[in-house]
Amino acid sequence: MKRILIGALLLAACGGTDSSATLLTPTTAEVPDPTSTTTSTATPVPTIEACGPSPFVPTVLPDRVSDRPPTQDVPYDLYTIISGTSTSVWTQEDGAPVVAVVRGSFPPPPARWQETPEVITVRGVDAALAPLPDGIYGVAWFEGPDRCDEYTIVLYPPATRDELVAVVESLVEGERAP
Repeated sequence: MKRILIGALLLAACGGTDSSATLLTPTTAEVPDPTSTTTSTATPVPTIEACGPSPFVPTVLPDRVSDRPPTQDVPYDLYTIISGTSTSVWTQEDGAPVVAVVRGSFPPPPARWQETPEVITVRGVDAALAPLPDGIYGVAWFEGPDRCDEYTIVLYPPATRDELVAVVESLVEGERAP
């Protein structure tokens, strides 16, 4: 019952605007049938197209941020390794992540809100903000009907609600944070 309530709150909190981008394109590929002696079975296999980079960046980052490393140097976790997403990560001096902006997904299972999410406004739409497991804070919202219109900002420990709100309120259109 609690999961249903939290899911309903997240969906209600993340109202969005309309978008017409198509992101999942069905394709066909040869998939062998393990019970058949022939290999000519063609089965449609959905292809997940990667979301492009987020169209906005935070201009306020926690004081402990020292770098925005190349993607291949990011220590991926369950928030940043989701297939088809685009992720921007800022790290501290030792390489540990501080902030991640993820385009193309909400916090995945097994990550569950640790409290009932608070409804805040992000970029003119309702969003859900709450602690996630392991001292992480997150805010999630969507701006349209497609998967690439789903956004999550993750703030790694030590994280506070107020610190995450400052990051979220600083979002501007662009490619780089100062």
